[in-house]
Amino acid sequence: MNLDENDRTGAVAETTGTTAPAEPPVRVPAELSEDIVAAVDFSEIELAPELTESPHVVTPVGVLPLEPSPIEGTLRKAALRIPDEIEEASGFSLFGRRIKSMLYSTDVAVIRNANADAVFAVYPFTAQPAITQALLTAAECPVFVGVGGGTTQGKRSMQLAAVSEMQGAAGVIVNSPASAEMVSQIVGIVDIPVIATVVRPDDAHAKVRAGAKIINVAAGRDTPAVLRELRAAYPTLPLIATGGKTHESVLDTIRAGANAIIWTPPSAQMLQADMMQRYRKLEGEGEHPVPSIDPVSAGEVNPLEARPDIPFPDDVIDNVAVEPEPKPGFPRFFFRKRK
Repeated sequence: MNLDENDRTGAVAETTGTTAPAEPPVRVPAELSEDIVAAVDFSEIELAPELTESPHVVTPVGVLPLEPSPIEGTLRKAALRIPDEIEEASGFSLFGRRIKSMLYSTDVAVIRNANADAVFAVYPFTAQPAITQALLTAAECPVFVGVGGGTTQGKRSMQLAAVSEMQGAAGVIVNSPASAEMVSQIVGIVDIPVIATVVRPDDAHAKVRAGAKIINVAAGRDTPAVLRELRAAYPTLPLIATGGKTHESVLDTIRAGANAIIWTPPSAQMLQADMMQRYRKLEGEGEHPVPSIDPVSAGEVNPLEARPDIPFPDDVIDNVAVEPEPKPGFPRFFFRKRK
């Protein structure tokens, strides 16, 4: 009987009394490491056009996209639209409504013609219920109103907060100088959220403990850093902040942890000045301009520089910041015979 090579080797080993060396078994781990990350790159994959385009449907008036058509009026429409990048924000829920964008304005004409989710109404004067009522009448979305914290404090701010809630405000805003005690007092008398403005991370901790439901970060260039620190400390607390003037700064603010972005639109005067500049330019070229609004170019226009047809004497401008001289009192002899 013929033996193959292995059999011959075994036979030789038996006859010689030696054992052939065997290779050790290879051990394979049965568990995978948790830090293994698998990803698929679809950047090089080209999809058919029929898969990327929105579905269409044939109607009696033609082929239309299979989605609700936007409803706009012939004259009335949202002329001021928030930046598209704000849609990347997660938003926060307010009484069942999702808030991603907040319009920083007290101009009722601008508020009426913007498409923001809410209005952030803060102005550098003592808050007045008459102004709040005007904003609530013009707005078609929730309005957050300022009730002080700097010059206006204490009992006055508490009363303004209570009146604002009765008027229909969605929330009240306190400035950064407001103390935690003031926040606690306002929280105790209103059933709407209190937004506390902070400029540093350590300012927020006491105000959150006092009952502030939303933190507004107003730290200028340090806003993204403050947002990241607060987001690490409060994973579920709604944070809002201004997004800056560029699309990149809006995205940076969102990535830093902001749930909603406060957008500052151009004023009605800036929009009007920009529109008149383009009207004059087109009429000079022999064209008939069509009314339009460009909020991007309008944001760079100074209304005083853009309206040369309105005279502004230098003495008028100089007297704006000059305090009037006090009038002299009555002569002393006027009170001579009076006790």
